[in-house]
Amino acid sequence: MARDVLLRTIRIVLGGARLTNRGATFLVAGAIALGVGVGAGMPVLLYVGSFAVALPVVAALFVRTHAAALTVTRRFSFPVVEAGSTTAVALRVDNQRRRPTTPMRWRDGLPWRPWVTENGWLPRLSVKTEARNDRSAAQLSYTLTPATRGVFEIGPLMLEASDPLQLAWGGWNVGSETPLVVTPQVVQLASTVLLAQSGDGEARVVQRRAAGDDDDAMTREYRRGDAMRRVHWKASARHGSLMVRQEEQHSYPQARIIVDTRLAGYPDASRAPAVRSSSGITVSSSHSARFEWVVSMLASAAVQLRREGFLVHIVETGLSQLTDAAILHRRSAAEQDLLTRLAAIAPIDSPTSWTTAPVARAGATAPTIALVAHPDTDTVDFLVEQAAGAGFAVAFVVESSSSFGDRERGGAEKRPPVADQLRTGGWKVISVRSYDDVAEAWNLFVAESKVLREHD
Repeated sequence: MARDVLLRTIRIVLGGARLTNRGATFLVAGAIALGVGVGAGMPVLLYVGSFAVALPVVAALFVRTHAAALTVTRRFSFPVVEAGSTTAVALRVDNQRRRPTTPMRWRDGLPWRPWVTENGWLPRLSVKTEARNDRSAAQLSYTLTPATRGVFEIGPLMLEASDPLQLAWGGWNVGSETPLVVTPQVVQLASTVLLAQSGDGEARVVQRRAAGDDDDAMTREYRRGDAMRRVHWKASARHGSLMVRQEEQHSYPQARIIVDTRLAGYPDASRAPAVRSSSGITVSSSHSARFEWVVSMLASAAVQLRREGFLVHIVETGLSQLTDAAILHRRSAAEQDLLTRLAAIAPIDSPTSWTTAPVARAGATAPTIALVAHPDTDTVDFLVEQAAGAGFAVAFVVESSSSFGDRERGGAEKRPPVADQLRTGGWKVISVRSYDDVAEAWNLFVAESKVLREHD
């Protein structure tokens, strides 16, 4: 009973402070000296024991009372960074107490191994005053290189302080967490031959005749670079020089990417629930190597097709997580919007999206790409339906890397392989693994597109 009371009292006195090995040695030696001094009636040992016990206790109180009341401001040189790229982190630490702080070690919290940054020294901060506040704040910095995409919470700042004799130390978390958006890595892909070139560059030109005879159409003089098919021959004969139709409507070729975002389509995905961070961002902790490959290909293919001149439509089989970013316009800002949304996309357990909203088709000649792993029967039926109206449909199927394949889904399910079902439904299938290079897989797609063009 007395021992428990003593330990409880020590914990209350120490608070957030902890004794070091040296401090614990002093405490034990002092307790032994006190016991021997009382038993043997030796006052000297009582004095020595009291001094030895008092030293670590005073040291712990020193550390506890010097627990700094600091505010931390954390900023990133790039708040949105691509996976594998580096961003600089700048921290400003301000002293809010009316007494100076002691030098302390600091580390910043990380959501991945090793979970914290390397140790650094926070210098002594003076009292903040209106006259001289330059020494009441410190500027700290380090660099981060996230390896995978996601929305990560960086922080809080971890501080450690000790007394001058190194008998006790204390640790505190200061400040809040700051979200860092890490977008998927965009792989440089080879150019396709799907875009129909015209005299206006990448855009297709759709001629819209005015009401009445062709001669009534608005024309202008021929300019170098104009497509010959735009020449208005009747107007040219009347004017004695080449004239081209000026009234026109530009429309850009479209492409579709269908991505399976349903949790049922990824047997290797962990079923961890989504969590809400301190900054209010909901992040799914489910992980699937096969889905990560799908996201990497989605980001790279969408950016490549947009840069080639396509208006890219992204169709999700689950409830939409991309919302307005699902249509990749020709604006350069649309790329960043899409990649930012892809940072937090995850396989979700949701009903199919096409049961609640119609899926717009991009036209009979539009290339259509499907990114799947092991879609369920409803998703396969939907893909077969979409291939029927597409001029060029290629499906990337991320096969399982395990020996027993997709039997993890349940031994009772027996159906033909997904690749065979899609081939039967009109898709050209490219089978890959989650560790395959995205650029090499895309080269197979480019080869298929060249074959299509040769046949046309």
